[in-house]
Amino acid sequence: MGVKVGIPQALLFHEFGGFWLDFFQNIGVPVALSGMTNKQILDRGTSLAIDESCVPLKVYLGHVDSLLATCSHIFVPRVTQYYPDNHLCAKLAGLPDIVQNTFRLAGKELISPNIENKSPTTMLKAVHAICQPLGVSALTGHRAYHQALKRWKGDIPIKSDQSAKARIAVIGHSYIIKDVFFNNDIENFFKSQSVDITTPSDIPSKRIYEEAKAFTQDIYWQLSMKIAGATRYFCQQTDISGVIMVSSFGCGPDSLVNEYLEHHILRQSDKPYMVINIDEHTGNAGLITRVEAFWDMVIRRLNT
Repeated sequence: MGVKVGIPQALLFHEFGGFWLDFFQNIGVPVALSGMTNKQILDRGTSLAIDESCVPLKVYLGHVDSLLATCSHIFVPRVTQYYPDNHLCAKLAGLPDIVQNTFRLAGKELISPNIENKSPTTMLKAVHAICQPLGVSALTGHRAYHQALKRWKGDIPIKSDQSAKARIAVIGHSYIIKDVFFNNDIENFFKSQSVDITTPSDIPSKRIYEEAKAFTQDIYWQLSMKIAGATRYFCQQTDISGVIMVSSFGCGPDSLVNEYLEHHILRQSDKPYMVINIDEHTGNAGLITRVEAFWDMVIRRLNT
């Protein structure tokens, strides 16, 4: 088998996937993506994970499993911190260990650079950790990193559809609301109603974290801060007709942060809102029934 790096299309791929793909392309190493989440991937991940795992982690293991037969290496970065003064969830910090213990991969089969912060030293070490098992020079890796970073920072959020009859904010971790398996039914329903959906990805990160500063004393996790900042931002926008929060059952931080945001932001706002918790047993029929009821409430509000 030739060198090919497999990248699970789950969890932080939905935050940094474009950057990772550019980097590996720049160093000339072929990459295989695991593809979109489907029922087979979810079921396989569920069978591999311990019962206490959250749904996104179960999905991730299913994605890893789908890559093992065709890839020489699996890319699983250990990301503990990216934004100052906040930390990522423990499942992300321990992800390489979880994958290693689950699949018993040999030494260099698992590429797991440590991302503890955005300092030049940390990034240099991370680039070396990626390039060394692939036989790529550190100089090539360093150049590839800066090229990919420049392009990634230049990405501009997509503008909303100004012709839509309403806008609904769908808030949640990117690895849930960008995963078509979990969010496709919601998107398709609102498209059928000529409603524009906006998500935290449509807001510049700088603005999100500026809004999130109001919660720095109470919220510890970085991705929770991102959700808090996005919720505060959307609830201040007059063109947002309603807010839907999508969360995964079994997520410890979400179980606390959702209640916090309901009390401090959503209930104080005049916008209709709904919180949806999903798990591996969530069916599209029940989900759409709830979304339809929510949309009926929004319509009544718009017509009064």
